[in-house]
Amino acid sequence: MEDLKQALSFLTIIPLPGIRKGNLKRAMIFFPLVGFLIGAVSLMILLGLSTSLLPRLEALILVTLPILLTGGLHLDGFADFCDGFGGKNKEEILRIMRDSRVGVWGAAGVVLLLIWKMELLAALPSRGGAFLLSLTASRWAQVVLSYFLPYANPEGGLGESVAKKVKVRELAGATGFLAVLIFFLGAPGLVTFLALLPFLALAGFLFFKRVGGVTGDLLGAASEATEVYVLLIFFLIETGGLS
Repeated sequence: MEDLKQALSFLTIIPLPGIRKGNLKRAMIFFPLVGFLIGAVSLMILLGLSTSLLPRLEALILVTLPILLTGGLHLDGFADFCDGFGGKNKEEILRIMRDSRVGVWGAAGVVLLLIWKMELLAALPSRGGAFLLSLTASRWAQVVLSYFLPYANPEGGLGESVAKKVKVRELAGATGFLAVLIFFLGAPGLVTFLALLPFLALAGFLFFKRVGGVTGDLLGAASEATEVYVLLIFFLIETGGLS
């Protein structure tokens, strides 16, 4: 229970009594579950608002609610990734990503990311399942990258506590949570998961090649990118684009 509370406290703005500083790498076993809960709460709020909203308005609400529930935790990392990965070398990339200011590339990247999410959700016939899978898989992606990649920033940071420190227990447990959701989603969920594996491998290769591993910002960026990728693959499956 302490690990679950730690995961909830880290990934959301939900106030939890009795939270003490714990072992974040152990708490990562529950990251996909927390992602699912964020999605489930968002869907319940949407259902409580109305049953006759336009698809684009529903999609906008579904894009907005997770940001509010998480405090935009991973959007900051995505903005830093967009700004930093135009750098010439590892030192310049890490220096730009450490800068608290958001540049043009970061701002443009976040805007385009949110547009992609909204448009894909609006176009999906069964957006509920795809939405839940995107939020669950995106948090699973953080566990996978933390398991395989070392920490990249020699000056230290939040990601240092999890990078290459996640054990088989956390990876297997997190994968188990994701597998349950995939089972209920059936073939579209399984195909999306299989398509996600090379995407994460490519992301991990890019991070390792450019900076030698991951940082907290890069884990957040990978999470946001995974959300869009899952929605895109789900959209292609449902519209026959992958048939």
